[in-house]
Amino acid sequence: MKKNLFLILSVSTLVCLKSLVFGQAPNLGTAFDFALFTANGAFTNTGASMVIGDIGTNVGAFSGFPPGTVVGNIRLPGSPEAAQAAIDVVSAYNSLNSRPCGTIIAPELAGQTLMSGIVYCQNTAAPTTLNGTLTLSGTGIFIIKLSSALTTATSSSIVLINGATANNVFFQVDGAVTLGTGSVFKGTILAQGAIVLNTGASLEGRGLSVAGAITLNNNSVTNVARPLPVTLVSFTAKPLSNQTVDLAWTTSLETNNKGFLVERSKELRNFEKVEEISEIAANSNSLKTYRLVDRKAYSGTSYYRLTQTDLSGKVTVYPAISVVLREDAYGVFPNPVVSEGRFTLRLDEPETALVNLYSMEGRLLPLQKIGVQSGNLMLKATSKIATGVYILSVVERGQTRNHRVVVE
Repeated sequence: MKKNLFLILSVSTLVCLKSLVFGQAPNLGTAFDFALFTANGAFTNTGASMVIGDIGTNVGAFSGFPPGTVVGNIRLPGSPEAAQAAIDVVSAYNSLNSRPCGTIIAPELAGQTLMSGIVYCQNTAAPTTLNGTLTLSGTGIFIIKLSSALTTATSSSIVLINGATANNVFFQVDGAVTLGTGSVFKGTILAQGAIVLNTGASLEGRGLSVAGAITLNNNSVTNVARPLPVTLVSFTAKPLSNQTVDLAWTTSLETNNKGFLVERSKELRNFEKVEEISEIAANSNSLKTYRLVDRKAYSGTSYYRLTQTDLSGKVTVYPAISVVLREDAYGVFPNPVVSEGRFTLRLDEPETALVNLYSMEGRLLPLQKIGVQSGNLMLKATSKIATGVYILSVVERGQTRNHRVVVE
């Protein structure tokens, strides 16, 4: 009888230990509310980055907000919140050191499908890369421990299936993290080094660094653990033929909603009021659509921003969207283009716009600016380009547009 009881207790203990080691997320403490934070490093942003969640640094310079927008608190060196978050980030990172490895994974993450409830490890000194899509499947916790730096490629992504959520994904990175241009990353990053988001990269989760700088460039970062009082389904701005702009937004849930403010800007820095919508019901759990027309819209490229205020006075600023009012079509012509020919890009600021040409696989191709004519940018590929479809990425006034270019 005692032997059987001992066996039962032993099995129960092992099950509990397995649940503790493999099934629990690391305790983030006060860092739970942060979308981006570094315990020791500078925090910089370029362009119109949008961050939902707290941001800050405990040691280092802070800049870039504005023009960046944050829906949350900014915690700076000297504040008790930054000091405590620094302790909690280090503690969370160190707590993952004791998690035993369940499965070794290849240093190239693309093409792999990982199941929840397992601690994955990459144990080589070579940098870990993601040159495509990493799929995470299941409703449990994912812990992925990398013994070197992590770099994701242009337009790479993490896909969540079968109930997987970004809140259950944790990457421990013994080094720096660089998210590629236009890439999509999901999960909490606990990094030993710097965290860099290249142009247009998005992060659904958190970026937390023990000892490295955080650098943003026109990015979208959302800590999905922070629920918003209003669930915004869409926000659109469409140019009309009479040089006005039709603005519309749809919500699926509103809690203690006081109203909306719509603003416009020419350069994403100074915004002016278009209209305020305040005579609305405070609560709703069904789809609601709002619409207004800006009859004093700017010509060329402009930006619209939606701000929501709840009954307690809390303000939520949603990412700005762009619209173009001009007589000529915005984009590439001729399209298709010949493989060694010149082509033209219609845009508002041809002298300062950043332009890159990518293959569908994300490979950067050489492109030469050869002049400006009638306000349009003249471009030429410096070598012959094979027949196919390419992406022309244009960064202008802090916003990124992608144009589909056909080469024949």
